[in-house]
Amino acid sequence: MIAREARALPNQLCLAIIAVVLCSVIGARAQEPMPALQTIGQPGVTIEEVIVTGSNIPTAEEVTPQPVYILNRDLIFQFGVRSATDLVQKLPTVSGISINENVNNNGDGHVEVDLRGIGSRETLVLQDGRRVAPIGFADEIGLSGATVDLNMFPVGLIDHIDILLDGASAIYGSDAVGGVFNVWLIHRFQNHAEVYFSYGNTNLGASNDQAERLAYVLGGVGDDKTDIVVYAEWYDRDAIYSRDRDVSSKVNTPPFFG
Repeated sequence: MIAREARALPNQLCLAIIAVVLCSVIGARAQEPMPALQTIGQPGVTIEEVIVTGSNIPTAEEVTPQPVYILNRDLIFQFGVRSATDLVQKLPTVSGISINENVNNNGDGHVEVDLRGIGSRETLVLQDGRRVAPIGFADEIGLSGATVDLNMFPVGLIDHIDILLDGASAIYGSDAVGGVFNVWLIHRFQNHAEVYFSYGNTNLGASNDQAERLAYVLGGVGDDKTDIVVYAEWYDRDAIYSRDRDVSSKVNTPPFFG
């Protein structure tokens, strides 16, 4: 038994030595860096790390982070808009109490926009994506407060209007609870000229004669570095007095139930 174990010992020792050599070779191969893949005839390409925090999927230009209704120049004139009052009364998203030329209780002739009837103070008005200073007139009854007069935007100089279809207080602040009304003006009208004239009148007998006229001239010049846009507008509307209407000509009106 002793002789057999003595003969088997060299074989086990050889196997152990072979195992140690193989492990050393495998470990050395694992530590060697893998050779970089190179394209024949092309230099090495440096890859930069890009971290995407949102979605990087290409979308159409009409798709935006928030749904937007775009009122372009053609639609504005198709609606028959000649003033800021016409504009706010043509939009279905404008509701509630707001001062304009037709609803002018305690007003001063300015025009407000009230999206979704929450209040004019809750609608943020922007020009070319920037905030606009509100009017400087104090509101006696606290109905509107610090709001923007839409009369400052000439109808013929408007390129398009973006109206958010939802509130945006999380982005713009508390003054955008009702939504955002973003007016984009024309800043590039190179080597073109446009002349516009419009006339309208009412056919209501109770309103007698109320003619409305609008005319403007739009022109521009420029090159790759400079753009100059010139705009001039004339607007006139005949007045309607209470004394000229049967329903309001007298304080006591029995035919109209007192």
